[in-house]
Amino acid sequence: MLSLRHRRPLPHLAICAGLAAGCAQIAVLTPSRIADTPLGRAAATTGWADSTELPRRSEVVAGQLVIHADFPLAGQHRLVRDLEALRADVSQRLGLPISDEPVHLYLFENQERYDAFAGRHFPGFPVRRAFFIETDTRLAVFAPWQDRIAEDLRHETTHGYVHAVVPGVPLWLDEGIAEYFELPRGEQGRHADHIAHLAGRLLEGTWRIDLDRLESLQSSGELSQDHYAESWCWVHWLLHSTPERKKILQDYLADLRRDAKTAPLSARLTHLEGGAVNCNAALRTHLESMAPR
Repeated sequence: MLSLRHRRPLPHLAICAGLAAGCAQIAVLTPSRIADTPLGRAAATTGWADSTELPRRSEVVAGQLVIHADFPLAGQHRLVRDLEALRADVSQRLGLPISDEPVHLYLFENQERYDAFAGRHFPGFPVRRAFFIETDTRLAVFAPWQDRIAEDLRHETTHGYVHAVVPGVPLWLDEGIAEYFELPRGEQGRHADHIAHLAGRLLEGTWRIDLDRLESLQSSGELSQDHYAESWCWVHWLLHSTPERKKILQDYLADLRRDAKTAPLSARLTHLEGGAVNCNAALRTHLESMAPR
């Protein structure tokens, strides 16, 4: 099994053309989506876990995290403490148990080292600021040390914390949750870039809310900025509107842990809200309440 979640592309990539600098483009390949692709076959056989190219100068254990770095990293570094605290935040907000399964973070000293490693061990893999993978034996995050490292590691580490207990989380929800938790704790998941993007698209009349469409996404190649932003918006609405909606999300994740084929979230929400139209209207109201006036 191999799952890849690769972080936002670098600004020069065509996929980001015309988007704001903070664009949220994260391609996702889950086990069933990647197994029969050239990338999946290559990545599964490169033996990256034993590579001498991995960061190994220092190692810090912080709760569930095992952080391997190219440079000295103090266990009390502010970022380490932030990522360790994130574990409890994810657990409490989503109603998930805390796992002891290690999540390995590999921090490269510069972009060149990171690019060389990804190019050698994940041939065909698009250039990304950071990425998360899940195999049969390991949860791992790879990232170069750069200006947005805190944001990137919060996002990717969230994938690790979630997948340690809910490996079958749907693509759209996985990314919506990671987008929510990538923000500093004081932001309470309020993603200004996504709010501005969706509010602008609503004013233009070029976007419509559609949870069924999100749930149908099976490949990272299908994901657009609209999808990432809408996925975040659904998660924020569920966690910050009413206790009943928050419980719907928590119960759904709990059911996914037991059975990946459980009824989709859309079915539960339409039952609670009295139809998809009501769901969409409530989400739009939530979005508009956050948009700048």
